Amino acid sequence: MSKRVFARAVALLGAAALAGGVLVGVAGPAQAASLGEVQLSQTSGNVNDTPMFATAGSAACPTGYGENAGLRVGRPGGPYSNLGRPLGGGGFDAGPVSIEANRSFTTALGGTAPAAGEWWVIVECFSLTEGRHPDEYRTAIVVTGDTWRIPVAEATTTALAVLPASPVEQGAEVTLTATVAPNTATGTVEFRRGASVIGSAPVSAGTATLTTTALPVGTHSLTAAFVPSDATVFGASTSSATSFTVQPGDDVITKQQEIIADVAAGAFTLDLAGDTAILAGGSVGGTATGALQGATVTDLRGSNAGWDLTGQLADFVGPTATIASGNLSWTPSASKTTGSGSVTAGTSADLGDTRTLCSSAAGASAGVFACGAELDLAIPDNVAPGEYKATLTLTLA
Repeated sequence: MSKRVFARAVALLGAAALAGGVLVGVAGPAQAASLGEVQLSQTSGNVNDTPMFATAGSAACPTGYGENAGLRVGRPGGPYSNLGRPLGGGGFDAGPVSIEANRSFTTALGGTAPAAGEWWVIVECFSLTEGRHPDEYRTAIVVTGDTWRIPVAEATTTALAVLPASPVEQGAEVTLTATVAPNTATGTVEFRRGASVIGSAPVSAGTATLTTTALPVGTHSLTAAFVPSDATVFGASTSSATSFTVQPGDDVITKQQEIIADVAAGAFTLDLAGDTAILAGGSVGGTATGALQGATVTDLRGSNAGWDLTGQLADFVGPTATIASGNLSWTPSASKTTGSGSVTAGTSADLGDTRTLCSSAAGASAGVFACGAELDLAIPDNVAPGEYKATLTLTLA
């Protein structure tokens, strides 16, 4: 996985009489890279099976990071939860690592069934002096309903036929027909002239057709690229190139010139709407509510590498007492402002651990996105009245 950039920002959320303020910041390491695959003892199962699978294995830990090894599961990039007892005693950088799972997927997530979509099973390695290795072994799995599986897409092939035969005069009607095998594959075909998409059409019973009169004068390399509707079921494929010539009509003079554009990578940033969020209506034994200051994620890197925006909260500190971070819960929301990508809001959860505010998957992360959350603080019945503040760290990676 490509290395991701992270952004930093800091915000202080004020407070009024048990309406806890929250200090919000952005920090943390860049996205871990993959050391290789984790081999699971089975390729699918039920999220409630105990254990989720019998064993997981990987190649040896990096040299110097063989003191301990752990088996965990989580959304791509984390946070992760334990699936088995960590291994200790050293030597895990001297040979392959094998770890037994001892709980179900649901149990690992604290009793909450995993949401649909992509998850990672990881093996992580530790040094006695340096701590966790920055990278990890990982394998992606997909959750659908109450089942999980390692996605294995069926291979496809795509062939392109062009009629009439080349050459043709400019303005002539040209029909491009793509044939996709197997014919049960669903998705669309992009018809391309070089790197430019000249049109697309849905696949029906293994074929897709596009008719155009807009091919310019010149000799072109035409291809058809199949884009599956579900990449975990069918793989993408591209036809071999077909050379096709369009000639000028009678008494037409044409000349060509090359146009070159140098395109630089754009911004990857995180911005906050303000530096203070107020939790109001709080009283001893009651609940204070409010909203997180909105976050704007801009991803114009041109890599479509994907990203995650996560939050980690410290305990609330008051005049004479503290309120545990797990007493604050959020309900995230997310929407796309502009761009070709998409964004997904995190799940509602308490902030007793690192949680996802919003995320965008690799291959569809380009654009500008808005993320926010409603906040609810459960106030214990044994704390003194006063102003309580906590620090929330938002990490974009």
